[in-house]
Amino acid sequence: MSAQADHGATGPVQLGSGELRQRRHVCGLFDGPEDSYRTLLPFIADGLQRGERALHIVDPAVRPRHLERLAAAGIDVEQGLESGQLEVATWDGAYLRTGRFDGADMVAFVRDALEAGRGMGYPRTRAIGYMEWALADLPVGELLAYESEIDAALRDLPDPVVCAYDLERHAAGRLVRILGVHPIGIIGGELQATGGGQVQPKERILKAASDLFPRRGIGATGVDTLIKAAGVAKATFYRHFRSKDDLIVAWLLDERTRWFDRVQLIAEESADSPDELVPALFDAVAGWLQADDYRGCPYLNTAAEIVDESHPARRVLRDYLAEIEAYLRQALASRGYRRPGALAAELQTLLAGGISLAAARGSTAPVMTARTAALRLLRDAAGDEPESVTGAA
Repeated sequence: MSAQADHGATGPVQLGSGELRQRRHVCGLFDGPEDSYRTLLPFIADGLQRGERALHIVDPAVRPRHLERLAAAGIDVEQGLESGQLEVATWDGAYLRTGRFDGADMVAFVRDALEAGRGMGYPRTRAIGYMEWALADLPVGELLAYESEIDAALRDLPDPVVCAYDLERHAAGRLVRILGVHPIGIIGGELQATGGGQVQPKERILKAASDLFPRRGIGATGVDTLIKAAGVAKATFYRHFRSKDDLIVAWLLDERTRWFDRVQLIAEESADSPDELVPALFDAVAGWLQADDYRGCPYLNTAAEIVDESHPARRVLRDYLAEIEAYLRQALASRGYRRPGALAAELQTLLAGGISLAAARGSTAPVMTARTAALRLLRDAAGDEPESVTGAA
């Protein structure tokens, strides 16, 4: 491997069954790790042999195995790492380097990494990002916006970038949408144009609302500011949303705003038994608040701003808060509590209070205090409940 470039290094790039030409942002859909290595190892080796640089962003847990696979393919891994021609970064040093995913930060990271390769004397960098980090709790809308921003950033660069998704781990509907914002896809080794590469205007407007409403407040964010942030014309905005009020409703219904959906999933995955679900919910809420810079609950914040009961957003607020209470009630009923409705209302009050105080103080301590109170509440209520509930508390 060498930093010396051949004269064809800025020409087409072989990937799978075809060649990448002007558009080089690729959505790779692979049927597990073996399928991805079968397609990507020749692509990696070819670039290194041509004097190009390789950048891979992998799961920290699989980095050693990834290096072994490269070595088994005949790549001099030790020399590549030492010279800088090969860089194998991990998710926590790239996608999650600020402690949570920040699309703008990651776009800057990618551009800087590609420019750094040219600064080292390599004409082009072949980059691969393994995307299973996005399985945790990232709303698909945020991921789509990031992929669209990356696509725009890459259009004036010669570097091929493959976003590798595992078909076995990502939901099919999610992958269809992700594929649609890439100009090129590779499936089963077959390279194909997708006709995509651009997030639709409605999605960009919702993304702008998701960025601006929590930071600035709904009242302080005007339509002109939203239009500028979304990069759309005023006529386009009003074609999708008849008014700002309609956008507020759509934002409240958007999965990026529905924070409890993600908290619920995290809690259910981390709780080893049903008895651990309630404390796990409070733990997940604390993690969400911290990752979200203590912006608080968008529904409670909106309720404080929009007090007119005739506003269409008020019904959405009531419905979502009722949905959370219903979830808690069902969870408690499944454990045999005899007054699950009253307990659910009390737990939700503790959650709401903990969230509001945490946002005001910039600390998760109020949520942890509410967690302790919730466990005490369940313990007190367990006097007439099954023995297993008492023991878990």
